[in-house]
Amino acid sequence: MRNNLWKDEIALWTDCLKKSPGKDRCHLNLGFAYLEASQYDKALEMTQEAIRINPKYATAYHNLGIIYQRRGDVRQAILMLKKSLEFDSNLDKSFFALGGAYFENGQYKESEEAFKEFIRAKPLYPDAHHLLGIVFSTQKEYQKALQAFEKELQINPANSHTHVNLGQIYWFIFHNRAKALYHFKTALGLNPFLLDREEIQKLTDLIERIS
Repeated sequence: MRNNLWKDEIALWTDCLKKSPGKDRCHLNLGFAYLEASQYDKALEMTQEAIRINPKYATAYHNLGIIYQRRGDVRQAILMLKKSLEFDSNLDKSFFALGGAYFENGQYKESEEAFKEFIRAKPLYPDAHHLLGIVFSTQKEYQKALQAFEKELQINPANSHTHVNLGQIYWFIFHNRAKALYHFKTALGLNPFLLDREEIQKLTDLIERIS
């Protein structure tokens, strides 16, 4: 089904391009359709053409950043995402993408600032506080991580991965048995397909045996 959607989008914007070859939007959207179909070389070609037509096209630079990140060129992805914000400082999705790219590149402070900037614009966006919590955890700022994860649960109480991260911090860092058990059990109850479910269940059973 999803492959058919990609094919339909590619066909739609290919037709647009034939009818209006000078329109930056046709190139941009065809490039995005190729991106969604994991055809990164074609996505890159179309998106670069959109920028050739409109050199200040912030969304095109954003998409370039995503393409480069998917291709494994994180440094170039960061450059393109920053470029998108030079042309449109209100392009919030570029801050979100930058947070992920900086994190992947090991630039944790920069990742933190990018996610904070995104959250200032979209404080209720699902997963944003969760990702910020991961950044804090990676920097061993566990109290801040707890606050970020708890904020995520206020927005999305069913985020099983946030419950797991809270359980791990409460158990391994703060040795809080009750809170660790609560979050591990909640995660297990919420998501039957939870990543590392067997290991989390074993850890939960172990903690329950500890008086």
